[in-house]
Amino acid sequence: MRLVSLALVIPGTLEMSAAFAQPSIRTSIPEVPGDVIFEKDIAYRQGHDRWVLNMIYPRKASGKPRSALVLVHGGGWTGGDHYGFAQLGFTLAQAGYVVMLPTYRMIADGPFPACLHDLKNSIRWLRANAKKYNADPDRIGAYGDSAGGTLTLTVAMTGGDKELEGDGTFLDSSSELQAVVCSGAVGDMQHPQHSKRAASVYRNLAGALVRGTSVAEIEAVMCRASPCSYIRRNVPPVLLIHGAKDTVVFIDSTDDFHTRMKSADANIEYLRFEDGTHGVMGQKGRTTIPAMRKFFETHLGDSAEQ
Repeated sequence: MRLVSLALVIPGTLEMSAAFAQPSIRTSIPEVPGDVIFEKDIAYRQGHDRWVLNMIYPRKASGKPRSALVLVHGGGWTGGDHYGFAQLGFTLAQAGYVVMLPTYRMIADGPFPACLHDLKNSIRWLRANAKKYNADPDRIGAYGDSAGGTLTLTVAMTGGDKELEGDGTFLDSSSELQAVVCSGAVGDMQHPQHSKRAASVYRNLAGALVRGTSVAEIEAVMCRASPCSYIRRNVPPVLLIHGAKDTVVFIDSTDDFHTRMKSADANIEYLRFEDGTHGVMGQKGRTTIPAMRKFFETHLGDSAEQ
């Protein structure tokens, strides 16, 4: 399987203003390659304009189900949309994957766990519709960046936790993932080493803007929203990618998360770049993209017949 080379641009990271931003709906979309099919604005649940996703998959039929990948945009829980990773989605579909690009509710729509419920709901939708897209429901991986990386990692860490599934659709299907790659993610929202801007976003995500929410309640939600709260051995394989010069999401919580996961004997790998910034996935694309490709091939198997 050959992955087309890609100059990766990660849209909508946490570097945008921590103040509420109007969601950037329909990010500029690159030209759709002729060898993939792009289905847009599919509702995975009714009732909110954020409950939508895009599907990208190879035009060429496959004799067996393909591995599926979920690409989760960032944006500091204040912006970004299901078009942000279109170029990466096209490239992965050309490599044989079925690709889903979901979006989810922002801070302005409600505090955590609304966003987590939405991402889990979209994965359940994908698994319930796997036959339609010739995707293998037992081989679903995910990549997320920044806020999207944090959510993706939290989904992986909370697989099987029915209390965090929410009240959405396709509850008979699983939201579990089989492999996860995340860049610029937050391991612990309560870590002592955070930028003031990031710490403000985490508090807002935990309900600080909801009138009457106490400090204790905010701290409790920040704990629930942090992947480090769910560390255990039996989690899907994880690949962390972070830059030591990230001034948006400091690397300290990722370092500590990795250490604690290794102590739990979890299956985890770590690409740590001393000169990497918050855009490390694209900045170091010649290393990160092949590493992601190899990671998914190792843990999901070949995407499909080529």
